[in-house]
Amino acid sequence: MNKTNKWLMPSYCRDFHCKADRCRNTCCSSWRIPVSKAEYQRLITMNCSKELDRRIQNAFVIPETVTDSCYRYVSFNWLGECPIQDKGLCYLHREKGEEYLPKICRLYPRSCKQINGTLVMNCSSSCERVVEMLYENDSLDIIEVDSDMEAQLCYEICEDDIRQLHLFQRIIQDRSTTLSQSIIDICRIINEEEFMKDFESDKDPLKEALELLNRFTSEGSRLSRIGETVIDRYGNDPHLYVSDRERFEKDFPDWMTFFERVINNSMIYENFPFVDERSDRTVAYKGLCVCYGLMRVVCIGYTAVHDSEEDLIDAVAALFHLIDHTAFYYNVGIIVDNAAILLKL
Repeated sequence: MNKTNKWLMPSYCRDFHCKADRCRNTCCSSWRIPVSKAEYQRLITMNCSKELDRRIQNAFVIPETVTDSCYRYVSFNWLGECPIQDKGLCYLHREKGEEYLPKICRLYPRSCKQINGTLVMNCSSSCERVVEMLYENDSLDIIEVDSDMEAQLCYEICEDDIRQLHLFQRIIQDRSTTLSQSIIDICRIINEEEFMKDFESDKDPLKEALELLNRFTSEGSRLSRIGETVIDRYGNDPHLYVSDRERFEKDFPDWMTFFERVINNSMIYENFPFVDERSDRTVAYKGLCVCYGLMRVVCIGYTAVHDSEEDLIDAVAALFHLIDHTAFYYNVGIIVDNAAILLKL
Protein backbone atom coordinates (compact mmCIF):
# COMPACT_ATOMS: atom_id res chain seq x y z
CA MET A 1 0.00 0.00 0.00
CA ASN A 2 1.36 3.43 -1.00
CA LYS A 3 2.12 5.92 1.75
CA THR A 4 -0.37 8.78 2.04
CA ASN A 5 0.34 12.35 3.13
CA LYS A 6 -1.75 15.39 4.02
CA TRP A 7 -2.25 17.70 1.06
CA LEU A 8 -3.75 21.19 0.93
CA MET A 9 -5.87 21.72 -2.18
CA PRO A 10 -8.86 23.66 -3.53
CA SER A 11 -12.00 21.63 -2.86
CA TYR A 12 -12.64 20.91 -6.55
CA CYS A 13 -9.42 18.84 -6.72
CA ARG A 14 -10.90 16.24 -4.41
CA ASP A 15 -13.91 15.83 -6.71
CA PHE A 16 -12.07 15.98 -10.04
CA HIS A 17 -12.55 13.06 -12.43
CA CYS A 18 -11.36 12.88 -16.02
CA LYS A 19 -14.15 13.05 -18.62
CA ALA A 20 -12.28 10.49 -20.75
CA ASP A 21 -14.17 9.82 -24.00
CA ARG A 22 -16.68 12.59 -23.21
CA CYS A 23 -14.01 15.30 -23.43
CA ARG A 24 -14.32 17.64 -26.41
CA ASN A 25 -10.63 18.62 -26.33
CA THR A 26 -8.69 15.69 -24.98
CA CYS A 27 -5.25 16.24 -23.46
CA CYS A 28 -4.09 13.32 -25.66
CA SER A 29 -4.16 15.54 -28.77
CA SER A 30 -1.83 18.25 -30.07
CA TRP A 31 0.50 18.09 -27.09
CA ARG A 32 4.19 17.27 -26.93
CA ILE A 33 4.12 14.65 -24.16
CA PRO A 34 7.63 13.76 -22.91
CA VAL A 35 8.45 10.27 -21.68
CA SER A 36 11.50 9.46 -19.54
CA LYS A 37 14.08 6.85 -20.52
CA ALA A 38 12.93 4.50 -17.75
CA GLU A 39 9.26 4.87 -18.74
CA TYR A 40 10.02 4.33 -22.42
CA GLN A 41 12.07 1.17 -21.80
CA ARG A 42 9.39 -0.22 -19.50
CA LEU A 43 6.66 0.39 -22.08
CA ILE A 44 8.42 -1.16 -25.08
CA THR A 45 9.46 -4.29 -23.15
CA MET A 46 6.32 -5.03 -21.11
CA ASN A 47 4.08 -8.05 -21.68
CA CYS A 48 0.88 -6.97 -23.37
CA SER A 49 -1.50 -7.80 -26.21
CA LYS A 50 -0.34 -7.63 -29.83
CA GLU A 51 -2.61 -4.65 -30.49
CA LEU A 52 -1.24 -2.63 -27.57
CA ASP A 53 2.34 -3.58 -28.50
CA ARG A 54 1.70 -2.43 -32.09
CA ARG A 55 0.39 0.91 -30.87
CA ILE A 56 3.31 1.43 -28.46
CA GLN A 57 5.97 0.54 -31.05
CA ASN A 58 4.58 3.32 -33.28
CA ALA A 59 3.87 5.82 -30.53
CA PHE A 60 7.17 7.65 -30.05
CA VAL A 61 9.53 10.05 -31.79
CA ILE A 62 13.02 11.17 -30.75
CA PRO A 63 13.26 14.79 -29.50
CA GLU A 64 15.91 17.14 -30.83
CA THR A 65 17.62 17.10 -27.43
CA VAL A 66 17.50 13.71 -25.70
CA THR A 67 17.75 13.58 -21.90
CA ASP A 68 16.85 10.95 -19.32
CA SER A 69 13.71 12.92 -18.39
CA CYS A 70 12.75 13.68 -22.01
CA TYR A 71 13.92 10.56 -23.83
CA ARG A 72 11.01 10.33 -26.28
CA TYR A 73 7.94 12.32 -27.28
CA VAL A 74 4.58 10.71 -27.86
CA SER A 75 3.94 11.12 -31.58
CA PHE A 76 0.62 11.95 -33.23
CA ASN A 77 -1.36 9.91 -35.71
CA TRP A 78 -2.95 11.43 -38.82
CA LEU A 79 -5.78 12.80 -36.66
CA GLY A 80 -3.33 14.65 -34.41
CA GLU A 81 -4.04 12.26 -31.54
CA CYS A 82 -1.97 9.95 -29.37
CA PRO A 83 -1.71 6.61 -31.24
CA ILE A 84 -2.33 4.72 -27.99
CA GLN A 85 -5.71 6.43 -27.68
CA ASP A 86 -8.74 4.44 -28.84
CA LYS A 87 -12.05 6.28 -29.33
CA GLY A 88 -11.23 8.79 -26.62
CA LEU A 89 -9.93 6.19 -24.16
CA CYS A 90 -6.35 5.15 -23.42
CA TYR A 91 -5.62 1.61 -24.67
CA LEU A 92 -2.68 1.32 -22.25
CA HIS A 93 -4.76 2.43 -19.25
CA ARG A 94 -7.57 0.05 -20.18
CA GLU A 95 -5.36 -3.01 -20.60
CA LYS A 96 -2.60 -2.50 -18.01
CA GLY A 97 -3.95 -0.01 -15.47
CA GLU A 98 -3.07 3.50 -14.35
CA GLU A 99 0.29 2.49 -12.84
CA TYR A 100 1.66 1.79 -16.35
CA LEU A 101 0.94 5.29 -17.64
CA PRO A 102 3.82 7.76 -18.10
CA LYS A 103 4.04 10.13 -15.14
CA ILE A 104 2.71 13.15 -17.03
CA CYS A 105 -0.38 11.17 -18.08
CA ARG A 106 -1.01 10.00 -14.52
CA LEU A 107 -0.66 13.47 -13.04
CA TYR A 108 -2.39 15.76 -15.55
CA PRO A 109 -4.05 18.15 -14.86
CA ARG A 110 -2.71 18.07 -11.30
CA SER A 111 0.21 20.13 -10.04
CA CYS A 112 1.85 18.67 -6.93
CA LYS A 113 4.22 21.02 -5.10
CA GLN A 114 5.98 21.18 -1.77
CA ILE A 115 6.24 24.73 -0.43
CA ASN A 116 8.32 25.13 2.71
CA GLY A 117 7.51 21.54 3.62
CA THR A 118 3.76 21.91 2.99
CA LEU A 119 2.24 19.75 0.26
CA VAL A 120 -0.02 21.75 -2.08
CA MET A 121 -2.04 20.44 -5.01
CA ASN A 122 -4.26 22.05 -7.62
CA CYS A 123 -5.18 21.50 -11.27
CA SER A 124 -4.49 23.41 -14.46
CA SER A 125 -7.22 25.50 -16.06
CA SER A 126 -6.10 24.02 -19.38
CA CYS A 127 -8.28 21.01 -18.56
CA GLU A 128 -11.83 21.25 -19.86
CA ARG A 129 -13.34 19.55 -16.81
CA VAL A 130 -11.45 21.82 -14.39
CA VAL A 131 -12.80 24.91 -16.18
CA GLU A 132 -16.31 23.44 -16.06
CA MET A 133 -15.99 22.96 -12.31
CA LEU A 134 -14.76 26.53 -11.85
CA TYR A 135 -17.64 27.76 -13.99
CA GLU A 136 -20.27 25.80 -12.08
CA ASN A 137 -19.54 26.89 -8.51
CA ASP A 138 -17.13 28.34 -5.96
CA SER A 139 -14.73 25.49 -5.43
CA LEU A 140 -11.50 27.15 -4.35
CA ASP A 141 -11.93 26.76 -0.60
CA ILE A 142 -8.71 25.16 0.67
CA ILE A 143 -9.21 21.74 2.28
CA GLU A 144 -6.90 19.01 3.62
CA VAL A 145 -6.98 15.62 1.91
CA ASP A 146 -4.99 12.41 2.27
CA SER A 147 -3.32 11.38 -0.99
CA ASP A 148 -0.50 9.09 -2.13
CA MET A 149 0.64 11.64 -4.74
CA GLU A 150 4.28 12.76 -4.64
CA ALA A 151 5.53 16.34 -4.92
CA GLN A 152 7.03 17.10 -8.34
CA LEU A 153 8.37 20.58 -7.52
CA CYS A 154 9.78 21.98 -4.28
CA TYR A 155 9.93 25.66 -3.33
CA GLU A 156 11.51 27.41 -0.37
CA ILE A 157 9.94 30.81 0.24
CA CYS A 158 10.71 33.26 3.04
CA GLU A 159 8.00 34.25 5.51
CA ASP A 160 7.54 37.73 3.99
CA ASP A 161 6.97 36.16 0.59
CA ILE A 162 4.47 33.71 2.05
CA ARG A 163 2.54 36.64 3.53
CA GLN A 164 2.55 38.42 0.17
CA LEU A 165 1.33 35.30 -1.61
CA HIS A 166 -1.59 35.03 0.82
CA LEU A 167 -2.29 38.77 0.46
CA PHE A 168 -2.57 38.44 -3.31
CA GLN A 169 -4.98 35.55 -2.88
CA ARG A 170 -7.21 37.68 -0.65
CA ILE A 171 -7.09 40.61 -3.06
CA ILE A 172 -8.01 38.56 -6.15
CA GLN A 173 -10.98 37.07 -4.27
CA ASP A 174 -12.32 40.45 -3.08
CA ARG A 175 -15.73 40.74 -4.76
CA SER A 176 -16.49 44.15 -3.28
CA THR A 177 -14.62 45.61 -6.26
CA THR A 178 -14.07 44.69 -9.92
CA LEU A 179 -11.64 41.99 -10.96
CA SER A 180 -9.58 44.47 -12.99
CA GLN A 181 -9.27 46.72 -9.91
CA SER A 182 -8.13 43.75 -7.81
CA ILE A 183 -5.41 43.04 -10.38
CA ILE A 184 -4.44 46.73 -10.38
CA ASP A 185 -4.07 46.59 -6.60
CA ILE A 186 -1.80 43.53 -6.88
CA CYS A 187 0.32 45.12 -9.61
CA ARG A 188 0.78 48.33 -7.64
CA ILE A 189 2.07 46.35 -4.67
CA ILE A 190 4.60 44.60 -6.91
CA ASN A 191 5.89 47.69 -8.72
CA GLU A 192 3.68 50.78 -8.50
CA GLU A 193 5.97 53.16 -10.39
CA GLU A 194 6.41 50.93 -13.43
CA PHE A 195 2.79 49.78 -13.39
CA MET A 196 1.38 53.35 -13.43
CA LYS A 197 3.73 54.35 -16.24
CA ASP A 198 2.62 51.25 -18.13
CA PHE A 199 -1.08 51.75 -17.36
CA GLU A 200 -1.09 55.37 -18.58
CA SER A 201 0.20 54.45 -22.05
CA ASP A 202 -1.95 55.83 -24.88
CA LYS A 203 -1.61 52.66 -26.98
CA ASP A 204 -4.75 50.85 -28.16
CA PRO A 205 -5.29 47.88 -25.79
CA LEU A 206 -7.33 45.88 -28.32
CA LYS A 207 -4.65 46.25 -30.98
CA GLU A 208 -1.98 45.22 -28.48
CA ALA A 209 -4.03 42.17 -27.43
CA LEU A 210 -4.55 41.04 -31.02
CA GLU A 211 -0.85 41.37 -31.80
CA LEU A 212 -0.02 39.27 -28.74
CA LEU A 213 -2.65 36.69 -29.61
CA ASN A 214 -1.20 36.42 -33.10
CA ARG A 215 2.30 35.86 -31.69
CA PHE A 216 1.10 33.25 -29.22
CA THR A 217 -1.20 31.37 -31.60
CA SER A 218 0.96 28.72 -33.25
CA GLU A 219 -0.41 26.49 -35.98
CA GLY A 220 -1.82 23.24 -34.64
CA SER A 221 -2.09 24.45 -31.04
CA ARG A 222 -5.35 24.26 -29.13
CA LEU A 223 -5.54 28.04 -29.24
CA SER A 224 -5.07 28.34 -33.01
CA ARG A 225 -8.67 27.88 -34.17
CA ILE A 226 -10.07 30.07 -31.40
CA GLY A 227 -7.37 32.71 -31.75
CA GLU A 228 -7.82 32.92 -35.51
CA THR A 229 -11.57 33.48 -35.08
CA VAL A 230 -10.92 36.40 -32.72
CA ILE A 231 -8.13 37.92 -34.82
CA ASP A 232 -10.24 37.76 -37.99
CA ARG A 233 -13.23 39.34 -36.28
CA TYR A 234 -11.50 42.35 -34.74
CA GLY A 235 -8.71 42.64 -37.25
CA ASN A 236 -11.35 43.31 -39.89
CA ASP A 237 -13.57 45.52 -37.71
CA PRO A 238 -12.24 46.55 -34.27
CA HIS A 239 -15.40 48.57 -33.60
CA LEU A 240 -17.29 45.30 -33.11
CA TYR A 241 -15.52 44.81 -29.79
CA VAL A 242 -17.64 47.33 -27.86
CA SER A 243 -20.98 45.78 -28.87
CA ASP A 244 -19.57 42.26 -28.46
CA ARG A 245 -18.41 43.14 -24.95
CA GLU A 246 -21.86 44.39 -23.99
CA ARG A 247 -23.48 41.24 -25.37
CA PHE A 248 -20.97 39.00 -23.59
CA GLU A 249 -21.59 40.61 -20.21
CA LYS A 250 -25.34 40.29 -20.75
CA ASP A 251 -25.21 36.65 -21.92
CA PHE A 252 -22.75 35.64 -19.19
CA PRO A 253 -23.69 37.85 -16.21
CA ASP A 254 -21.39 35.91 -13.85
CA TRP A 255 -18.37 36.31 -16.13
CA MET A 256 -16.37 38.30 -13.58
CA THR A 257 -16.72 35.72 -10.81
CA PHE A 258 -15.87 32.97 -13.29
CA PHE A 259 -12.77 34.82 -14.53
CA GLU A 260 -11.73 35.46 -10.93
CA ARG A 261 -11.85 31.74 -10.13
CA VAL A 262 -9.90 30.79 -13.25
CA ILE A 263 -7.21 33.44 -12.74
CA ASN A 264 -6.96 32.64 -9.03
CA ASN A 265 -6.63 28.95 -9.89
CA SER A 266 -3.82 29.74 -12.34
CA MET A 267 -2.08 31.92 -9.74
CA ILE A 268 -2.07 28.92 -7.39
CA TYR A 269 -0.90 26.63 -10.20
CA GLU A 270 1.94 29.00 -11.15
CA ASN A 271 2.85 29.83 -7.54
CA PHE A 272 2.30 33.51 -8.43
CA PRO A 273 4.25 35.80 -8.20
CA PHE A 274 7.17 33.34 -7.98
CA VAL A 275 6.40 31.81 -11.36
CA ASP A 276 9.86 31.65 -12.92
CA GLU A 277 13.25 31.67 -11.21
CA ARG A 278 14.63 33.59 -14.21
CA SER A 279 12.19 36.47 -13.67
CA ASP A 280 11.50 39.12 -11.05
CA ARG A 281 8.03 40.01 -9.81
CA THR A 282 7.67 42.87 -12.26
CA VAL A 283 7.56 40.24 -14.97
CA ALA A 284 4.89 38.41 -12.98
CA TYR A 285 2.62 41.47 -12.85
CA LYS A 286 2.93 41.90 -16.62
CA GLY A 287 1.90 38.28 -17.10
CA LEU A 288 -1.13 38.74 -14.86
CA CYS A 289 -2.27 41.78 -16.86
CA VAL A 290 -1.88 39.93 -20.16
CA CYS A 291 -3.64 36.89 -18.71
CA TYR A 292 -6.68 39.03 -17.87
CA GLY A 293 -6.63 40.99 -21.14
CA LEU A 294 -6.31 37.97 -23.42
CA MET A 295 -9.00 36.15 -21.46
CA ARG A 296 -11.37 39.07 -22.06
CA VAL A 297 -10.61 39.39 -25.77
CA VAL A 298 -10.58 35.66 -26.50
CA CYS A 299 -13.83 34.94 -24.65
CA ILE A 300 -15.69 38.01 -25.93
CA GLY A 301 -14.57 37.51 -29.53
CA TYR A 302 -15.03 33.76 -29.70
CA THR A 303 -18.48 33.69 -28.06
CA ALA A 304 -19.63 36.43 -30.45
CA VAL A 305 -19.43 33.72 -33.10
CA HIS A 306 -19.89 30.57 -30.98
CA ASP A 307 -22.12 31.52 -28.08
CA SER A 308 -22.74 28.46 -25.89
CA GLU A 309 -21.36 27.83 -22.39
CA GLU A 310 -19.33 24.98 -23.87
CA ASP A 311 -17.73 27.42 -26.33
CA LEU A 312 -16.81 29.76 -23.49
CA ILE A 313 -15.23 26.90 -21.54
CA ASP A 314 -13.33 25.71 -24.61
CA ALA A 315 -11.92 29.22 -25.17
CA VAL A 316 -10.72 29.52 -21.57
CA ALA A 317 -9.16 26.03 -21.53
CA ALA A 318 -7.35 26.68 -24.82
CA LEU A 319 -5.92 29.96 -23.53
CA PHE A 320 -4.67 28.37 -20.32
CA HIS A 321 -3.15 25.54 -22.32
CA LEU A 322 -0.74 28.32 -23.32
CA ILE A 323 -0.53 30.14 -19.98
CA ASP A 324 -0.10 27.17 -17.65
CA HIS A 325 2.16 24.99 -19.82
CA THR A 326 4.68 27.33 -21.44
CA ALA A 327 7.11 29.98 -20.21
CA PHE A 328 4.24 32.44 -20.67
CA TYR A 329 5.11 34.86 -17.87
CA TYR A 330 8.78 34.92 -18.79
CA ASN A 331 8.04 35.52 -22.49
CA VAL A 332 5.49 38.25 -21.76
CA GLY A 333 8.04 40.05 -19.60
CA ILE A 334 10.43 40.17 -22.56
CA ILE A 335 8.11 41.08 -25.44
CA VAL A 336 5.42 43.29 -23.84
CA ASP A 337 6.07 46.90 -22.92
CA ASN A 338 2.60 48.11 -21.94
CA ALA A 339 0.96 45.05 -20.45
CA ALA A 340 -1.12 47.05 -17.96
CA ILE A 341 -3.26 48.67 -20.67
CA LEU A 342 -4.85 45.26 -21.28
CA LEU A 343 -6.70 45.74 -18.00
CA LYS A 344 -8.76 48.37 -19.83
CA LEU A 345 -10.34 45.74 -22.06
